[in-house]
Amino acid sequence: MERRTIIIIGFLFCLIGIFIGPLFYENTQYGEIFFLLIIYPIPALILAMVNGYLLWFTELKTQNLILKIGIGLIPILIMILLAIGKESPIQFIATFGIIGIGITNLIWITKLTRKQITAS
Repeated sequence: MERRTIIIIGFLFCLIGIFIGPLFYENTQYGEIFFLLIIYPIPALILAMVNGYLLWFTELKTQNLILKIGIGLIPILIMILLAIGKESPIQFIATFGIIGIGITNLIWITKLTRKQITAS
C-alpha cells in the first residue's frame, strides 16, 4: 500500500475511534465527544503518520512475510499496554489508537498477504 493511503486510512479510523472510545468509560457524556474531536485530531494524525511510515518502511526493507506481519502488530501491542494503565489522556489516545491503527494494520496485512499469494 502507498504511504499516503495508509496515513489517510489510519487518521480516519482514529477519528472514528474518538467517537467509539468514550463508550468504554462510564462517566462520559455525549457532549464531551465533540470536545474530544477538537482536542484529539492532532494526536490521531501523529499516530497515523508514525504508523504509516513504520508500515511503509517495513514493506520496503523486509522480505519475510511473517516478520512484516509481526512488525505491523507491534504498534497495536504498545497501545494495548498503554491502555491498561490508569485513566489519563494517554490511555484515551491509546484506546482510539487501538481502534484506528488496529483496523488500518489489519487492512495492510490483508493486502500484503494477498500480494504475496498472487506473486507466488
